[in-house]
Amino acid sequence: MEPAEGVSVISRWEQLSPKEQEDFTRIVNKLLATTFVTRKNDEDRRDYYFIERNEPLFHSYLKLAGWTLALDKSYGVYQVVNEFAFNRLRLKLEESIILLIIRLCYEEKRREISLAENVMLRVREIQEKYAALRIRKRPIDKKSLRETVALLKRFNIVRPLDTDATDPDCRLEILPTILFAVRVEDIRQVHDKLDTYREAGEEKQPEEGEDE
Repeated sequence: MEPAEGVSVISRWEQLSPKEQEDFTRIVNKLLATTFVTRKNDEDRRDYYFIERNEPLFHSYLKLAGWTLALDKSYGVYQVVNEFAFNRLRLKLEESIILLIIRLCYEEKRREISLAENVMLRVREIQEKYAALRIRKRPIDKKSLRETVALLKRFNIVRPLDTDATDPDCRLEILPTILFAVRVEDIRQVHDKLDTYREAGEEKQPEEGEDE
């Protein structure tokens, strides 16, 4: 750590009020736990603007721990990335497939809305896409669907608007953070990845708990 950088963090921290210091600590932990904070999520909006007002402090503090704070202003997304590629989440196979399908649906739907809006999706659309792509010989099981939606909610990628995530009519608000969770230069890459899973499934059905 460079001495000047450490002093800079301390001096900026001391300029915050006790309430702001409390908010800073909470939001840093939130970023590390969820990866994303977006102004497109009503629950995150105040935290997003707090980061924006205190961005140099967040940058300096996170850098000391080996994290980079990245911002995409057009989509209103802050993201933390570990410089040493630690803390990567390993998804189960079914979770990966559902995430890619949601990313595919997001790409198709966002052409119909303005940049200011979030994509809305019903669980039925995920189930229908899953069946149409013939990735598995069976439908998505409710346990995998429920657990995947809960996981994506925790990482600030989707926001369920109804209680039962396995109900075909359950509405999901898809946040723009999905663009950074599944980075592709061309949506064909998503189709290619799904094709890989389909081919793997034809050879062997995945065991419960199998990682991507």
